[in-house]
Amino acid sequence: MGRRMIGAIVVGAGPAGLATAVALARAGIEPRVYERRAAFAGGGSGLTLWPNALRALESLGLADAVRAVSAPAAGIAVRSWRGDVLSTTDEKAMRDRYGDVGAVLHRADLVRALAGALPAGALTAGTPIAGLEISGEAATVRLADGRTVQAGILVGADGLRSAVRTAALGPVRLRPAGYTVWRGVAEFPLDARAGTLSLGRGAQFGLFPMTEGRVYWFASLPTDQPAATRDALVDRFAGWHQPVEAAIAATDPRSIVVTDIEDARPLRRRRAGCAVVVGDAAHPSTPALGQGACQAIEDAVVLGACLERSRGDAAGALADYERRRVPRTNRMTVEARRMGRVGQWRSRPACWLRDRLIEYTPERLSRRNLDWQFAFDG
Repeated sequence: MGRRMIGAIVVGAGPAGLATAVALARAGIEPRVYERRAAFAGGGSGLTLWPNALRALESLGLADAVRAVSAPAAGIAVRSWRGDVLSTTDEKAMRDRYGDVGAVLHRADLVRALAGALPAGALTAGTPIAGLEISGEAATVRLADGRTVQAGILVGADGLRSAVRTAALGPVRLRPAGYTVWRGVAEFPLDARAGTLSLGRGAQFGLFPMTEGRVYWFASLPTDQPAATRDALVDRFAGWHQPVEAAIAATDPRSIVVTDIEDARPLRRRRAGCAVVVGDAAHPSTPALGQGACQAIEDAVVLGACLERSRGDAAGALADYERRRVPRTNRMTVEARRMGRVGQWRSRPACWLRDRLIEYTPERLSRRNLDWQFAFDG
């Protein structure tokens, strides 16, 4: 079958790929997005976009569309498993310091909002990639349906086990983080507008309000302490402060997403030839900071801006993108792994010490840790 040369091929139609395609289109580059799954928009669970991601979405003209399907995460509280408040960042502090609060929404709603901003015909779902050839000038992609497409730019937004990353940069060894995360969305009355992260011995539980009377929650446990069913998870969190048990019990067990967490050592490269990676393909990280989707959206905006300024020098634009994104995203990877380890401490004395350190850390130091995470200037 014939070949067609287009501006950019994006592999993967998750938040990273769709945001990148929108950014490319705004930069005047024709994108084509290929997604292996036919029903890519329907899965997943909830997620939180923090002020840095919302600022990035503003530059794409999409922040209002995302807020329209979100509930505000008007601050966050860290609590012990018993319910003792260890630390809080309230709505006023977030708005005063960062200009916004977080936005909590279902991943499917984020995907739909991003896909709705694509040029007509830019997205092809249900089409796996069968092969890749990458040079400095162009990439050739063979699709599973027999077609072949070429582009001057190839973007790998195909996740943790990225085929584009492997083809362009070589294999990357993923590291088990030692814990498993359960994610769920339930219809559940919750008066609070702020999110909550609760810490126990070898366990964590997060709870955030969503739209339409729903909540998004996540639970993490060491991988060697599996909870195979929803009811087993309820039993594991028995005795925790309310509404932890009740929120889990209110969730349809078929909708719970379970993930054994992995990351990779920080990567020094993001591009080779005309290929570049974004999102989890670029910086496989644990979810401990809640910055996965946020950093993917930042990647998209920075890549689009670099290409728009490049005046046709795609190679220079990809190098600029790499230079700008490697330090920040690698710092996120390192900090997320550290926080994930601390959250999985099991020793009673160590957990007591962890909670006291959080409780008595001066507010200015706590804010400083959020400052760099929530900072994004494009």
